[in-house]
Amino acid sequence: MGYPDLLAKTREFVNVTQLMGALGAELRLRQTEQEGDPQVRDAMNAVLKNLEPGLLDGLEPGHVATVIGHLTSALQDALEFLSEPNRAPGWGYTDPAVLQQRGRASRSVARNFANLARQRPALDAALTDCDFLDVGTGVGWLAIEAAKLWPDMRIVGLDIWKPSLELAETNISAEGLQDRITLRCQDVSDIDDKEAFDVIWLPSSFLPRQVVDSALPRLNRALRPGGFLFFGGIPSRSDSLSQSLSDLEIFRRGGHPWRVEEITEQLRVTGFNDIEIVEGGGGNNSHIIARC
Repeated sequence: MGYPDLLAKTREFVNVTQLMGALGAELRLRQTEQEGDPQVRDAMNAVLKNLEPGLLDGLEPGHVATVIGHLTSALQDALEFLSEPNRAPGWGYTDPAVLQQRGRASRSVARNFANLARQRPALDAALTDCDFLDVGTGVGWLAIEAAKLWPDMRIVGLDIWKPSLELAETNISAEGLQDRITLRCQDVSDIDDKEAFDVIWLPSSFLPRQVVDSALPRLNRALRPGGFLFFGGIPSRSDSLSQSLSDLEIFRRGGHPWRVEEITEQLRVTGFNDIEIVEGGGGNNSHIIARC
């Protein structure tokens, strides 16, 4: 192995990067109902046809927004990592455009809840008329999507990043949901509610292990008896390269790359039961559903 092999591999990565850009650009034009330059659009669609004919057929607006969000986040993360390889782990984005784009991608989490509930009557009943805690609410799009899916749901959005919370307040007001979504600037490890929620979402990939260890007993107390905890973002990759890339991404965010066996035991020790592993939850991650 040497420079020629590295250069050949780099060209492969460049092709993938350009493909991500073409896919995102076509989706963005569809989303904004713009035509773009005819020659560029034709060339772009030729690329996508060679990728897989009919790949973009039958897409709903929510699907388009979710895929754009994933593509944008991946490309931004890669460029930021290349530019600042010595940056300390954690979340430090302040650009409103970046925060909004990443937040919109989180709407797929709420839709995933709905899909899971269709096969789980107790979860479906809990979501229908409930108090929902959205930990790490960011700019509020997951909470907004959940409020639209379940009109009788009341939501508390928790976060410590003030730039995100300021945007969340604007987004929630623009959607007319300020009477149903309450925002708190609070660390999840400081939560002191007791039997206040029926469902809690905990996005583990953004939280250091010590925060999760501290938060789990508090979240257990915050749930009403029989309530549900969604523990999300456990990387479940089929090969070692994908797994190591996922671990790197999580460490970069400031989180801990939990393994299923590890967190399952932690949940049991904390007092959760009826623990269920749900494979393939958003971005090839696993989620865990546990009950109080």
